[in-house]
Amino acid sequence: MRGNVKTIKFTAWLSLILAFITYFISIKGLLGLEDLKLLPDIFLIAVFGGTFASMLVVLFCEISKYLQNKSDAETFIFSHLYYLYGQLQVILKNIDFLSKNNNYIHKNAITQLIANAEAEANAIYYAEYVPYRKKNAILTEKQNYNNNIFPVILNFLQSCKNFEIAVLTDEINSTKKELGIDGGMENSARLVLSKLSIQIQEPISMLDNLMTRVDKLCNNRYNWPQQRNDLLKRIPDNQTNMLEQFLQEK
Repeated sequence: MRGNVKTIKFTAWLSLILAFITYFISIKGLLGLEDLKLLPDIFLIAVFGGTFASMLVVLFCEISKYLQNKSDAETFIFSHLYYLYGQLQVILKNIDFLSKNNNYIHKNAITQLIANAEAEANAIYYAEYVPYRKKNAILTEKQNYNNNIFPVILNFLQSCKNFEIAVLTDEINSTKKELGIDGGMENSARLVLSKLSIQIQEPISMLDNLMTRVDKLCNNRYNWPQQRNDLLKRIPDNQTNMLEQFLQEK
């Protein structure tokens, strides 16, 4: 988009200059100015008028490309917002599942989910969206994400990394207890999960509100309310349900 905007500005100004030159040559006889001996007015009008017409064609083509790239950029941003929202919902489901699970908890239970969410969050942050007008509503929402929502998401994902430390701490304390050594409490992981289940609500809510506004600004092009409901229905309540659903499929 940045290249489109630069080209549009350049061709627009050049078109105005060529239009002015063509108009000046066409009326300079009325102003009492004589033709140049080597370059008569009719030749100059043909040259500058033709160049002006060609520049207009380039301008219109570039505007068309800009509008398409603008739409593609909006779809790119929204699609990654969708993936990020989905990853956070999956993390929430896993947190709930692990909190209720009395069996062994693996330290890497949500590691890959965290990495996926970080990748999506960064893709949105660094996505290029350079509209022709700086006072653009979607650009404002993009800046809102970068300045306000992105830090909240990163803070939560950073907090998620405490889960692995907590699991390892519990394992160490459990081993010490078996050896008759006082190693402290053994439920650090569940305490971390309890905190994470509360902390995750803010970034999920912020993303949901952002996507609702962006969808409205795009004339409901993405039908976010329906997509959100469909997404939540596809995420199983726990991993056991997911396995049972797979085994029941024909």
